[in-house]
Amino acid sequence: MTSQKLTMVTASKQPNEKTVAKNTISQAELRKMNPVQRARCLAYEQPKKEVATSLVLTNSRIREHTLKCLQETPQTMRDPEQEKQAKVVGQLKAAEARNRIRLMRFRFQCMRAQELNNLISCQPTARDAIRLEALLPRRPITVSPQVSLDRFQQERVEILLEDDRELLISRIH
Repeated sequence: MTSQKLTMVTASKQPNEKTVAKNTISQAELRKMNPVQRARCLAYEQPKKEVATSLVLTNSRIREHTLKCLQETPQTMRDPEQEKQAKVVGQLKAAEARNRIRLMRFRFQCMRAQELNNLISCQPTARDAIRLEALLPRRPITVSPQVSLDRFQQERVEILLEDDRELLISRIH
């Protein structure tokens, strides 16, 4: 590894000006370095005139674009109906996405269960099939939260819950 020689050069004698590091490494030594070392050495170099002008132009275009965007935002205010409609459309799209994910998850679980059943059934002996079935993780059984009450029973429960004075459940002795 070659030793890097950097000398500090000041542009003028004013105290506010920054010191600039100047490479004294030759072009041949730079070519021999790997790209990381070369980038580290050249990081302290002043950019060439073309690069500096393109940087100035790019920064000015970015400033103009941000100012233009800031000026356009107050003009694009929508009325409340459009905002409500956009919100409903967003909710519909989110519901569709949730449904797609749910269906994809269901398909995956079904394919996984079929593949496990196929693996178990393709075993050469019943003992191997039982061992494999015992070792494989089972598909979790999900119990759906369905209400076991019929319509009449549900109405009766709702009436009892709405009774604030407990007239329907208190017994007279």
